[in-house]
Amino acid sequence: MFPSSGIRKLARSEEMFAETHNFVGLAAHVRGPIDVDALSEAFDALLAAHPVLGGHLEQLPDGHWEIVLDDLMHPGIEVVELSGDEPAPPLIFDQTVSLLHLRITVRDGQAQPTVYIHHSLADGHHQFSLVEELFSTYTDLVTTGTTRPVTVHPAPEPLEAILANRGVQKKQRSGLERLLAAMFAYELPPSRRAPSEENPVLPQRVPMAYCTLPEQDTERIIGFCRANKLGLNSLLSAAVLMAEWRLRNTPNIPVPYVYPVDLRYLLSPPVSATECTNPVGIATYLAEIEPGTDIVDLARDINDTFKKDIAEGVVQQSFLHFSPQYVGNPPGLPDVVMFTDNGIVPPMRTPPDLELIASHGEFYFAVGAGIEIYTSKIFNGELMIEYHSHGPEPEKSIAAIEAELRSIAAKHTVTGVG
Repeated sequence: MFPSSGIRKLARSEEMFAETHNFVGLAAHVRGPIDVDALSEAFDALLAAHPVLGGHLEQLPDGHWEIVLDDLMHPGIEVVELSGDEPAPPLIFDQTVSLLHLRITVRDGQAQPTVYIHHSLADGHHQFSLVEELFSTYTDLVTTGTTRPVTVHPAPEPLEAILANRGVQKKQRSGLERLLAAMFAYELPPSRRAPSEENPVLPQRVPMAYCTLPEQDTERIIGFCRANKLGLNSLLSAAVLMAEWRLRNTPNIPVPYVYPVDLRYLLSPPVSATECTNPVGIATYLAEIEPGTDIVDLARDINDTFKKDIAEGVVQQSFLHFSPQYVGNPPGLPDVVMFTDNGIVPPMRTPPDLELIASHGEFYFAVGAGIEIYTSKIFNGELMIEYHSHGPEPEKSIAAIEAELRSIAAKHTVTGVG
């Protein structure tokens, strides 16, 4: 037997990720050689700096989950060598064994490292910070042969503790009230998210479709936002909602929309990248789109609604009311659109002979219900939209969003604004 110690129980905001066995992957597409031994050493340094990453989850007699550390060594990185179109072996995730995994897939000599972390430990911002730290240590090892002294970080706090420490209290409104107007109000078509009979034993990858806009089109879209005094997040939200509305072919039914909001810079004092597991709030919007709806007007209304909810403190405390579910869809409500905009991904330190050329995300769940999540980011100047979906034709949704975005880029070019 190896001695183990409970670090802390998962908070309510983290439990939903344990219930769905949710792991999130962040893959780096690189050009150039990777020193596997050096990356393995950098991974060990990351575990030493953040001991909680070496832990696992254990279910308590009351059904809740606890983060536990023991004296067992982490299994380390996994290297898979492939050629041509040879399929990669499936990833096996077990939250009762490990919460962090690094696989390096080497296909025809080109490596693609992917870091997977249990979502109860980190949101996207938190995860990127850990990957950034990993590559920074790797760069030091490859270029100098040494690393900086390890600074040990405590386990990140849950959102509830971060909010309590900053005096954020539960208010009357949750934000979901906005969507109730559409509940049981329409004759709805069958949901795309019909649950299956049973959940898989282990987390399974959600299929993904995506599109990437070249740098020139991305710059035009950003220019369009500046010219119309819009945030990029609002415009992308509007593009996704317009595409969804068209594809659904139910023009008189509004589209419910929920999206996570990074609270790190909205709280006072600010929250650091790895101080909290998932410091996010949830914003809501009910998109009532008509044939003549202008995408700029829609984006502006999304932005105005968001600003109002932030000013009134609704988004900041939304998680104190409810835990949004990735699973299925509330009965009586049109299928909800969930979209996460990761913004501009900053460059990471790499050795001179290694270049990060792209990245993508992966979602793993042990659920039988359909999952649908849109994400976006700008990496190396190119806008990428991902659609993680169990739906029947995810490529059709991506094509519709890409058409919306290319139309915006063309408008900016034609009008010559900016």
